[in-house]
Amino acid sequence: MNLIRKIWHFFGLYQSHKVRLLHCAVLIFVVAQIIISNWMKGTKSSVIPPVDWTYFFTWAHVTIGFCLFFITLILIVVCFHERGMRYFYPYLWGDVVPFKNDIKQLMKLKLPDSTPKGLASVVQGLGLGALSIVIISGMVWFFLWLQHSPSALEARSIHKSLTVLIEIYIYGHGGFGLIHFVLWYKKSKNSHQ
Repeated sequence: MNLIRKIWHFFGLYQSHKVRLLHCAVLIFVVAQIIISNWMKGTKSSVIPPVDWTYFFTWAHVTIGFCLFFITLILIVVCFHERGMRYFYPYLWGDVVPFKNDIKQLMKLKLPDSTPKGLASVVQGLGLGALSIVIISGMVWFFLWLQHSPSALEARSIHKSLTVLIEIYIYGHGGFGLIHFVLWYKKSKNSHQ
C-alpha cells in the first residue's frame, strides 16, 4: 500500500489531482479493453449478437469503450484547459527546442526530466491523439455494426490495427514512467537518510 501512495505522490509532481484520477481511470479502462478483446464473440459478422452471457465480453467491450470515450474527452479538455495545446503539441507552432534538448540528453543515455514542450509532453500529446483515434475507430465500427453494414468488418479490422498504437504507447510511456519513478524513489529515499 505504501508503494501505491508513493506512485500517487509521484504523479502529483507532474499532474493535478483531476488529471491523476482521469489518467488512472483511462489506464484501467484501456488495459481492461485489451484483455476483454481476447474473448469477444460475434464481431466477425455484421449481424449484432443478442445480449446474453455468450456475448458478455463483446458487450462489455462496447460498454467500456463508450465510457472510455467520455473519460478521454474529459481528460483532453482538462489537460488542454490546465496546460494548453502548445504544451503537448509545441511542434505545431515550430517550438522544438525543448524537444531537441531532451533528445540530445537521451542520446547521451541520460533520462530527461518531464518539462513543458519537451519529450515527455510531446509523448503525452501523441498518446491523447492515439487514444482518440482508437476510440473513434471503435465507435465507427460499432455504429456500422448496428446498421448491419458490410463495412463493419473492415472498420473492425482498422480498429484492431490501430489498437496496436495504444499497446505500444502503454509499453513505452509506462516503461519510461516506471524508470522515472524508480529514479525519483531512490533519490527521495537517499535524501531522507
